[in-house]
Amino acid sequence: MNTYEKRILFFASASHFLTHFFMLIFPVLIMPISRALNLPLSLVVNLSFWMYFLYGTLAMLWGWLSDHLGHKWAMASGMILAGFGLIMTGFLSSLFSISLAFALVGIGCSAYHPSGIALVSQGVRQRGKAMGINGIWGNAGMASVPFLAGLLNYLMGWQKSLVVFGTAGIIFGIVCLIAPLSIEKGTDRSQVSTLERKTAGKLFLIICIGLVFSGFMYRSFTVILPAFLEYRLGSITEGIHTRMFSMFPSLRDSPAFNTLAASLIATSVYLVGIIGQAIGGRVADRFSLKCSYFVFFCLALPFILGMAMFKNFWLVVCAGIFVLFSLGMQPIENSIVAFLTPARWRSVSYGLKFTLTFGAGSFAVKLVSLIEASYGMTSIAWLISGFLVLIIMNTALFLYLSRGYEIRQ
Repeated sequence: MNTYEKRILFFASASHFLTHFFMLIFPVLIMPISRALNLPLSLVVNLSFWMYFLYGTLAMLWGWLSDHLGHKWAMASGMILAGFGLIMTGFLSSLFSISLAFALVGIGCSAYHPSGIALVSQGVRQRGKAMGINGIWGNAGMASVPFLAGLLNYLMGWQKSLVVFGTAGIIFGIVCLIAPLSIEKGTDRSQVSTLERKTAGKLFLIICIGLVFSGFMYRSFTVILPAFLEYRLGSITEGIHTRMFSMFPSLRDSPAFNTLAASLIATSVYLVGIIGQAIGGRVADRFSLKCSYFVFFCLALPFILGMAMFKNFWLVVCAGIFVLFSLGMQPIENSIVAFLTPARWRSVSYGLKFTLTFGAGSFAVKLVSLIEASYGMTSIAWLISGFLVLIIMNTALFLYLSRGYEIRQ
């Protein structure tokens, strides 16, 4: 990559890191908020509904703005809005106002995927590799938020920690605004063979159906993972607790420490996703995109089933390998969308993709809340398994309808 391409990748990747970091702060703080407000877990989970709903449903609008006003402007503006939302949340106390502030975070973060990924797909010649690197930084945001949010919650409480994170988002957004970063509209640096428009449109429609199921699977998993681990790890969190307090007896013992211990393990799970993104980026550049897409989902299925059946050590192993494949497929998926859509509509295409993924996924918050209240925490893993089976069936249909066509970088 030349210097200009590296600059595009840096700002897009940093924005990707912060977007996933901001959107996953809430799951880490579910237990602390529940204790602070003396509310049941199912009610606290519902506070995030509008954040996740707007995160998804506004992606199309941000995509249109990005294609017309410039990818950099949409990406930076969204980051500043999200930062303000987090700061507001840190000063509020009523359920309604907290929900509204988190909704502003969702509005801001919804800007990234249609603008930032379009910037990478159009501005870097080695698209698969760039998507993989960009995805790694998104996963790094997911991996670091359980530890950092859990640590700041332990040190200063959940509201002050949100103010710190929000301030960082505003500063980065301003830096992004003044950075020399733009691409010519309607152009692609990566040149690939294309399909006839009708065929590409039909295949893109099939992908869009699968994206709805992916959204349910992704949001169900991410919104519940830290609490799921805290609930089911048992002897592991007790062991961390005993070990830490024997080494550092001056530490303050509180329920927040259990949240921090589970958050550390959630961080290790998401770190495995970084490996998956690196693998997915290389696979996207070297192999058939459609076959790789199908294989990654099939390999993820046994491990989400394992999460439903195992506890303690094997639960962590299964969660990590599930993340390896279920998040590792993202560079492949984003490359397929770029292959099937014209450059002049790239942000709108990604906007549609993430509207379907995150918009549909927002309703998983309601579904998770209902099922957890009715059947318990373990039932969520079975729910996620069902969504993954539907994704595999849809991807098999995509393979069948695209037989005879080569879809690769």
